[in-house]
Amino acid sequence: MFQAIVNFMRDIFEYFHTVIVNMGVSDVGLSYVLAIFIFTLVIRVLILPFNIKAAKSTRVMQKIQPQVKKLQEKYKNDPQKMNAEVMKLYKENNVSMVGGCLPTLLPLPILMALYWVFMGIQLPDGQVASFLWIKDVFAPDPYYILPILAALSTYLPSYLMTKSTPQQENGMSMGTMNFVMAGMMGFMALRFKAILVLYWIIGNLIQLVQTYFLNYRPAIKEAQIVE
Repeated sequence: MFQAIVNFMRDIFEYFHTVIVNMGVSDVGLSYVLAIFIFTLVIRVLILPFNIKAAKSTRVMQKIQPQVKKLQEKYKNDPQKMNAEVMKLYKENNVSMVGGCLPTLLPLPILMALYWVFMGIQLPDGQVASFLWIKDVFAPDPYYILPILAALSTYLPSYLMTKSTPQQENGMSMGTMNFVMAGMMGFMALRFKAILVLYWIIGNLIQLVQTYFLNYRPAIKEAQIVE
């Protein structure tokens, strides 16, 4: 099953690369970077409906938090009944717990599949895919610039998401999770091929824009209305 996904990703990526080369882009490194940019953009556009649905669910969850707290207080001695009532409230308000997780989880299996896609790409002898300061996009960044950017681009969308939600008792733990996730991605990027790290960075920058318009900006407007 996983190999089928890898093959599917490889076919899509090679198609984009072939189109770019046929358009007259002769620089090897630039052609691959453009291919991963278009590939990432397409993936993010496909995920966008899930992001929109997740943002709506998040806003509804914030609005019904007072009702949730009342149910938790009312049935604090009966956890099973409390969970049933809370889930009923979520269902009545069209809140999807699974839908809220999908936009975060989907890029990870794609990242794993692309890891094996790029492992299988072999350039002709004497050909090197360089881009800007990167000597070879199919090798790790020797200057560690991409790992730093990977960590920053992982942290910023999650930070913006945290700022767009009301501060709760576990706010500090969420901030810690954001740092841990960013640090983990930066560490892994030290060994990843540069083109794979570029996919992650581009995807995170797109996610940052989406988070701003779908979560942060609406939350700020709602806060201003309440004030």
